[in-house]
Amino acid sequence: MPGMYSTGRLQVTLLVGAIFLAAIMGPGLVWAKPAPPASAPPPEVTFAAAETTVSPAGRLPTQEPSDSAATVTPGRTRPWFALSEVVGTNLVIWSYDRYIRENGTNPGFKIGFNSWEENALNGFEWDDNSFSGNQFAHPYHGSMYFNAGRSNGFDFWTSVPFAFTGSILWEYMFETHHPAYNDWVNTSVGGTSLGEMLWRLSDLVLDDTATGGDRRWREVAALLIDPMRGFTRLVTGENSRVGANPPGRRPGFLTARLDAGLRTVGQEELWDSDTTRIFLDIAGQYGDPFAGDRKKPFDSFDFGLQLNFADASVLAGARAHGLLGATDLAKGPETHHFLGAYLNYDYINNSAYVLGGQSLAAALQSRFRQTFLGDIQTQVLLGPILIAGVKSDYESYTGRSYDYGPGALAGIGAALQRGGRPWLQFSHTQAWVHILNGTDGDHHLSMTRVRFDQPITPGAGIGAQYLLYLAEGRYRDLEDVHHRFPEVRVFLSLALS
Repeated sequence: MPGMYSTGRLQVTLLVGAIFLAAIMGPGLVWAKPAPPASAPPPEVTFAAAETTVSPAGRLPTQEPSDSAATVTPGRTRPWFALSEVVGTNLVIWSYDRYIRENGTNPGFKIGFNSWEENALNGFEWDDNSFSGNQFAHPYHGSMYFNAGRSNGFDFWTSVPFAFTGSILWEYMFETHHPAYNDWVNTSVGGTSLGEMLWRLSDLVLDDTATGGDRRWREVAALLIDPMRGFTRLVTGENSRVGANPPGRRPGFLTARLDAGLRTVGQEELWDSDTTRIFLDIAGQYGDPFAGDRKKPFDSFDFGLQLNFADASVLAGARAHGLLGATDLAKGPETHHFLGAYLNYDYINNSAYVLGGQSLAAALQSRFRQTFLGDIQTQVLLGPILIAGVKSDYESYTGRSYDYGPGALAGIGAALQRGGRPWLQFSHTQAWVHILNGTDGDHHLSMTRVRFDQPITPGAGIGAQYLLYLAEGRYRDLEDVHHRFPEVRVFLSLALS
């Protein structure tokens, strides 16, 4: 999709604003006061996650009973209106690219019968867009397709086809460039993950019983968090209609934190670092699968967004990892084990590590209460990487700075907590990516993290984290390449909920 996502800075701003608004405003608007702390969310070990997400947590009283069910716009589904929003999204983006961008001179958007026939006859190939365009901007726009369905009465599973449909329509009909495998998967699968996350986060601020100025601010915040949902509510009149809220629209558990501090990255050894840089990280956990928040997809998910300054990219990381379903293996007052299936979106783009894509994982998660170390949560996972982009070690015919391919991931993690607060976390993840488009070979990647948190006040603390990135490229016709990047962070952590 060359050019479809030429407004990358706007998309970054929207996603940063969405997560920040949801983290800051959501808890304050939804809940009056925290209840006693509950168990921390599981340690984060998926293949491209830059951070752990365990943070000070509390089970919070909701304004109405929560059954952890996914919300659906009241009334019947509106399939034709949803499809018109999908097509309309493509028309708006195409109009910008065709008539405004580059003064309308870009030939890639001069579409017609000839380009449609050419695309149909040629079929799929791989494209050469930038890493941020393919791995971030595509999924963000896919979230709009997904939420065209979500905001018109469809649930999670029945909204997925809208993400795939919107992407395939663009690939074949709205540009002259041939359809791309990577675009379709990133937009559709990544759009599903980001779309459901943004839908759920917008629920934190919406309130159909509110009126006046309070109602207007809530609707504006929801529009910024989930633009497609906000647009649909505006057109259908739901943004001003007063009535009862649908049940189960908010989780019984929500935690979010902001880390602000300094990070130092070395090459091979930590003391080989060239500089120390500032970073900001927002992360949170929506729902608690150990407490039953797993009836429907994404009743429990973790999310995060990292900004690095004076680095390769300001948007250094983004993720949405959602629980699709789970079944208990053993459950008692002291121990609880369940097997869960996760859908993961991951994006990392910094001077040491460039990796992003879509994956699935089966995870064995356990909770052990009142051990001599405190409460402990563990996670062991294994699953396929559907598609991933990994930084290239050599120039290739693709014209990109990264390779593409599927693969597999495995990981382990543990979090120790006392008094409802995690104080020590560990995780290790291994990933293998087979290169289908790029330099012939395979990427072998690992990430190890150890994080320590010390509370200062009920809402703030200080912490330190050590990360070790290992990357090995094994190539068929070229010399193998090995990279080692250790990183240390020190930060102030603020509880947002």
